[in-house]
Amino acid sequence: MANPDHSERLAVLLDREELFDLVRRERFARDQRLFDVMRDCFHDDAYVRTTWYDGRGGEAYVEATKTWMERTGNSKHWVFPAYARVEGDRATVESPAKIFNRTTVKGVEVDFHAYCRFFSRAVRDEGRWKLMSFEVLMERDELRPVHAGEALPVDVAQLAGLRPSYRFLTWIQSTRGVTVSQNLLGDDRPAELDAFHQGETAWLAGTYGAHK
Repeated sequence: MANPDHSERLAVLLDREELFDLVRRERFARDQRLFDVMRDCFHDDAYVRTTWYDGRGGEAYVEATKTWMERTGNSKHWVFPAYARVEGDRATVESPAKIFNRTTVKGVEVDFHAYCRFFSRAVRDEGRWKLMSFEVLMERDELRPVHAGEALPVDVAQLAGLRPSYRFLTWIQSTRGVTVSQNLLGDDRPAELDAFHQGETAWLAGTYGAHK
């Protein structure tokens, strides 16, 4: 069997690198408050769903992020792009990720870590890849005191009723007056996650419409 044409292989690698750069750049710009850079990563009609936001429009999400960060401080993100699929001018990218934050709750300084995957649709717009969606797929999270041995100010009974894939994140946000939906995508609900991925595969093939 003949080897694929080198120009085709190069095009595949270039798309993959541009997509991986895009998802890394968007989160870095968000964390460093480079909001013009962050805005440039999104398509005008992008759909975004996170623990605190659910809406459409890249500009709207960036403006909401500014307000959110003024209110709650600045969590950080590590992103490790791993899996890109490209079909013409459409693509999807899934990236293992970590969200982390140091904060004080009821006088106790704590470190919070959430392990998740970021998933995005992307479209090629005038020769450049743009994010058409951004969603968080939750895996698990953890909370620990900064000073070893100090008791965490949590209600164990309250935690028991929360989703295991993001229970501490839900609790932390509740201390900030934010109600986190318990219907986010997560590894603890594999059937919902499978249905989501099937929908994204259909969108990639052009047989499934936009997000509602």
